[in-house]
Amino acid sequence: MKALILTGGKSSRMGQDKASLKIGGVTQLDRILSIVRPLTDVIFLSVAHDHTGDAHLPTLPDLEPGPGPLGGLQAAFDHDPDSLWLVIACDLPLIQQADLQILVDHHEISKDATCFLNPLDNHPEPLCALYSPSAAVKLTAVLEKNQRCARRFLASLDRNDLAPSDSRALLNLNRPEHLVELEHLHQNGATEKEVTVEYFAKLSQEAATDSEVLRTSAATLAGLWEELRLKHHFSLDLPHVKPAVDNEFSDWTDLLSSGQTIAFMPPFAGG
Repeated sequence: MKALILTGGKSSRMGQDKASLKIGGVTQLDRILSIVRPLTDVIFLSVAHDHTGDAHLPTLPDLEPGPGPLGGLQAAFDHDPDSLWLVIACDLPLIQQADLQILVDHHEISKDATCFLNPLDNHPEPLCALYSPSAAVKLTAVLEKNQRCARRFLASLDRNDLAPSDSRALLNLNRPEHLVELEHLHQNGATEKEVTVEYFAKLSQEAATDSEVLRTSAATLAGLWEELRLKHHFSLDLPHVKPAVDNEFSDWTDLLSSGQTIAFMPPFAGG
């Protein structure tokens, strides 16, 4: 088995290279390396087609410009079509070695892939999965049709679907607000608090309630929102929702305290 760590994304929402982001002084790339190395010592970095920077690991550049996540898997199979490939994105700050071990332990060579179902939508997650050589031919056929959706490709394969050990394990480090949440938890630890949450418009429909009292260990409003997205499978992401604390609009990085009333509001018709 070989491993491929995906680092070639544009990081447009984060605004900077996610592989080099630090939590507790450790970069995301180094953290992922620490949980992959016990499984295999053959590790490659997936990088963009025009990558020119230095890397302390062997790199596999995309074979063409802008191929999307499937470009990394395409380059991996081009390098070695007969290997099992463990593919993992560099921006999964909560994934653990135990999760990767689950993929390895439950993989069957007769299957094209073994993956987790993402708790957000129950769809197969392509960016933390184990791919068999049999997936290589199917990948070529998909790319020849110019189909680039990694999730759709994985959904088309004969695969083992698994559940991660923690529902938060597949949350991506996509935005600066997420980084603030994780750094605060690293520095100060998780403290449980009780808050009242109010939902409006579309959110109240999806949550099937206008309000609820809950206990949370999130540090910030952004962290609480991610918990609630998993719980209620909200269709809206953070940029499309406004938070308010005790009837005052607030920033996503504001810290939570027990006893607060937090309201989440989606866009309303007419503005």
